[in-house]
Amino acid sequence: MAVTKPIRILLSNLLQRNLKPAPASSNDASALPSFDELPAFHEFAGCAWGLWGENDQLGTVNLLTDDLVQRAAKKEILIGRTVSLNWPLNFPEKVSDHVAPMFGRKSPAVMMTLREGKPIVRDDEIHINTQSGTQWDGLRHFGILEHGVFYDNTPAHTLPHGIVPMPDPQDIDSSLQNIGIQNWADHGICGRGVLLDLVRYHTKAGAVPLAYDPWSTHGISVKELEACAVEQGVVFQPCDILLLRVGFIQKYCEAKPEERDELARKEEAL
Repeated sequence: MAVTKPIRILLSNLLQRNLKPAPASSNDASALPSFDELPAFHEFAGCAWGLWGENDQLGTVNLLTDDLVQRAAKKEILIGRTVSLNWPLNFPEKVSDHVAPMFGRKSPAVMMTLREGKPIVRDDEIHINTQSGTQWDGLRHFGILEHGVFYDNTPAHTLPHGIVPMPDPQDIDSSLQNIGIQNWADHGICGRGVLLDLVRYHTKAGAVPLAYDPWSTHGISVKELEACAVEQGVVFQPCDILLLRVGFIQKYCEAKPEERDELARKEEAL
């Protein structure tokens, strides 16, 4: 899991313990099973595979229905101000060598060209690794290493790799589409967002130091999330899109150049 992705969908109703088992294709959050009711996959507890039937491409994004989006827009939008959560495409980067890779990935590169030598006609070419900046983890980004499978028990060997030509959008090989992140893009990710500021919660608004290192692996418990929500006056609703502020970017912005370079030698962590 890459450090540059603090944003994750976490269904608040899965924090509850009194929900009933759901039908396989249900988009009704109230019918979902609790975490404890979910079956195990080998040694891993709480496997939600199969809740939305065979060949599902969306996972919990299935719950972001038109009705839910409409209700969220009516109740939550008060002033209409938008806030970008995107990090620059070149972050995080090594300060001493801007073209050096971070976490084993290639750094982004931008080529700005003048068409036919005319300074008034410009084209930009941007080459990036999809781990650059801020991004979502798709269902086939990081699988279960011990068993060689991705979401819904999809075998890793069945998914494409290497250089893949851009297909005709009207005639795409199904293997290229299977559990790809474009399915989320086609559906859209829109709903009621909840931001839990764990940094403010743990530091008492800056009165005490942060108890954990945002650049090291650390667990975030349900108990912490619930306590932070209570302190902020947040009341969870089914299908909330949960945003966590954990302090990684704050530490990066405050770090000295040599500290940023040291980050490049760390294992990926959240």
